[in-house]
Amino acid sequence: MQRHEMIDAMRGLGLKGMAGAFDDAVTTGIQRKRTAMEILSDLLRAEGAHRHAASIRYRMTAARLPVVKDLDAFVFENTPINEGLVRSL
Repeated sequence: MQRHEMIDAMRGLGLKGMAGAFDDAVTTGIQRKRTAMEILSDLLRAEGAHRHAASIRYRMTAARLPVVKDLDAFVFENTPINEGLVRSL
């Protein structure tokens, strides 16, 4: 099986983290003369990390937390707020 076929198969199985880390894991593994089991372990860890990050992203989106705003983005025009006073505070 060729490299691109393996990556396509991983993506088809929903292993996006493994597919994304494939080139680095294999290249590094070959350079360090690691066994196939060690390279596979690296790929599995990459998949676990990807799924954990995706889970956090999903939960943060579902929480609907308010958007963080800063003072530089606030528009003072046409408001009764004193911009100079606010910025000095």
